[in-house]
Amino acid sequence: MLIDCDIHIGYETIADLIPYLDAPTAELVRQSGTNGLAMPTYPWNHPSGWIRRDLYERGDGHDANFVYMSLDTLRARHLDPYGVDVGIVEPDEAAVFSVLPNAQLAARLCSAYNDWLVENWLAPEPRLRGMIVVPAQWPEAAAREIRRVGGRDEFVGVFLPGAARIPYGNPVHDPIWEAANELGLPVAVHTHYESIGIAGPITAAGMPDFYAEYHTLCGSGMYGHFVSILCHGIFERFPETRVAMVEGGLVPFVGYLWRLDTNWRSCRSEIPWCRRRPSEYVWDHVRFATQPLETPDEPAQLLQAIEFLRPAETLMYASDFPHWDFDEPEQTLRQLPDPWRDNVRWRNAAGFFQLPVPAATVA
Repeated sequence: MLIDCDIHIGYETIADLIPYLDAPTAELVRQSGTNGLAMPTYPWNHPSGWIRRDLYERGDGHDANFVYMSLDTLRARHLDPYGVDVGIVEPDEAAVFSVLPNAQLAARLCSAYNDWLVENWLAPEPRLRGMIVVPAQWPEAAAREIRRVGGRDEFVGVFLPGAARIPYGNPVHDPIWEAANELGLPVAVHTHYESIGIAGPITAAGMPDFYAEYHTLCGSGMYGHFVSILCHGIFERFPETRVAMVEGGLVPFVGYLWRLDTNWRSCRSEIPWCRRRPSEYVWDHVRFATQPLETPDEPAQLLQAIEFLRPAETLMYASDFPHWDFDEPEQTLRQLPDPWRDNVRWRNAAGFFQLPVPAATVA
């Protein structure tokens, strides 16, 4: 069995959401600016393209950074050849809704996207499960959206981008955690759109100049959310909550946990609601995606570096398909010790997302 916890899909243009929008918002999508509503996007461009070059023809008039991929293409190029039993769908451009200045517009776009996703992707393809896209800049509306669609079998969690105005542990986000906890839905924090819209800068040093810099540093927002969630005692107040850190690498989390455990011992009076060492909450509540897996010249160094994360229990396979740095499942699994592989391939994700698993597979 294979579970891929990070497959990206998106609409061809935002106008695809018009049938799922109320009339005033549909009018905004059609008539805003000179060519209709446009989303803010990255100031950095990958030098050869964000999407794998074998999935589209250059020069075909694609305007978006993230070129549209059809469901048939996903089946033919990923689900079928790699034997993906369950694919967890994350957004591409729709992730930017959370950092739009207009939170009311963002909320309507999120609802339309989730309805579009069910009708066009999740219902036609039973191997796919969706992550609910929410307006994180308006936590009360995000909670309403989680409750609106979170009971559907097609959705297995809540998506939050690394880009944010306020770290996700801050009490302003409590409505999101409360709704996710109430429905037993995990939350995936995924690198996306840092420094865009109302989101904070990707680093305190300022804006990177090159895509290579950005891609090296883009996990920094996730590390901030990770520490914030632990320091604010999210797992004490919302004990059913589970969090995945997706596309932020692995090695940096080790150093942050070591430092946070040390600081917790020294500063416990500041955060008394954290009754246990921060790392102890991680083993019970947090999982990490494999993509991107750091690749030192000596492969053994990676295993030594991430051993503290208890990878056999906390790692879940992620391909990042169809992005340029897509990781094939066997390529990823070959880098890991054999005793870890089945857990990383499917068991950890099945438990985290509470997916039904055939009895024969468990046996």
